Amino acid sequence: MKRLLLCAQLMILALTAYATGQDGDVIYINGERLVLLVRPIYLDSVLYHAVKDALPSDRPIVSSNWDGFTAYWSIYNDKLYLDSVRCEAYDPKVKAVVGESIPSKTLYRIFNRYSTGNRIVASWVSGKIRVAKGKVIYSQPTGFERNYEEETILDIDQGKVIGQKEYHNFVKDGFTFDKLERNGGQEMLRKILPLHIERYPELANVNRFVFKVKRARVDEMGNLVECDVKVVKPDVNPQLATEIAEALKAYHPWKVYYINGEYRALGIEGWTIPYILHDK
Repeated sequence: MKRLLLCAQLMILALTAYATGQDGDVIYINGERLVLLVRPIYLDSVLYHAVKDALPSDRPIVSSNWDGFTAYWSIYNDKLYLDSVRCEAYDPKVKAVVGESIPSKTLYRIFNRYSTGNRIVASWVSGKIRVAKGKVIYSQPTGFERNYEEETILDIDQGKVIGQKEYHNFVKDGFTFDKLERNGGQEMLRKILPLHIERYPELANVNRFVFKVKRARVDEMGNLVECDVKVVKPDVNPQLATEIAEALKAYHPWKVYYINGEYRALGIEGWTIPYILHDK
């Protein structure tokens, strides 16, 4: 168990370091092809290195797939099976994805301890895994930090599906901080934040302050109902952060992401925003 947890942590750290959105594996459920937003082979370091060693050394490597392989999975009778492992790439000449699979004999040798009959049961996998289809409605350029219109969370226990929840995700349009550059920047920010700067004499000799929004929560109508604001620099009366938070809550509407059962303020929290007081 410790090895599996360590491998998972290393995988997350590696993907974060690359800061590149990663391709998912492929999974078939009831004959439908879906995206598997995890790489289960990573969860066992011995399996992972054995798979890499079995692949051609000259296989194509791209930033969205640093190891150059894609695993294909399926669920049948509530069990998660590994069907094949392929190294593949898009060939512009034939306008299709081409590649080759690890030979079945080699694959079964690698996964011998997990083979049952003519199938490989992913019994080294436990925990929740996410499968998806449809359009991407939100993404960040790191690992699998993206969400699709349709997602299913599968609860796996040693390769057996013991539960699942299905979600229909959607977005309601509204303002997000990434729109500042496209909508007048500081002029737009001042409309959102009509602050009483005269109350803060410590800002008299600076041309800007910087604040950050954390733990933001929105409702289904785009109201910001909760947030934490911190003025990152310079040092200033904490009342300014309170004033910013109240102004943000007064603004409407904010963009709403409904993702896997929750309304999320993804266009608000985590942003570090400069507020220009006057030109130098």
